[in-house]
Amino acid sequence: AVERARPVLELMGQRVLHCGDVGSGQAAKLSNNLVLAVSMIGVAEGMLLGERLGVDKKVLASIFNSSSARCWSSDTYNPCPGVMDNVPAARDYQGGFAVNLMRKDLGLALDAATASETALRAARMALSTYDEAAATGLGDKDFSAVYRLLEEAKIEPPVK
Repeated sequence: AVERARPVLELMGQRVLHCGDVGSGQAAKLSNNLVLAVSMIGVAEGMLLGERLGVDKKVLASIFNSSSARCWSSDTYNPCPGVMDNVPAARDYQGGFAVNLMRKDLGLALDAATASETALRAARMALSTYDEAAATGLGDKDFSAVYRLLEEAKIEPPVK
């Protein structure tokens, strides 16, 4: 069935991967977007902290991209305005994958986690962060707009 559909599927994406039984593709998509959501928040927080501590944002991104912080959220889709051209952060977070869509996918991942008795602590924190972004009017912006949410957030006391 996958081979018969391959020509049509290749029109929709760069790679077609057979994931297994029916539903495995959706499980892979939810798992991938969960990692993407969490990594985007991590990159946004790291970029914001480094910049506020006096590190040039382009230098910091270069360090991330050549060290253990390297990931797609940093090297291809950096959320910090002024680091990269041709990404939503360079266009006031217009276009791309909306915060509300990321919230939907995280909600589906958390539903699947409940059904499979899987603890997803970072995903729960990520959903809370994207929910807050939506509540502040960023729901239709690209999910990398989480940087803007963090930039405007009040400092929280340390957890002891």
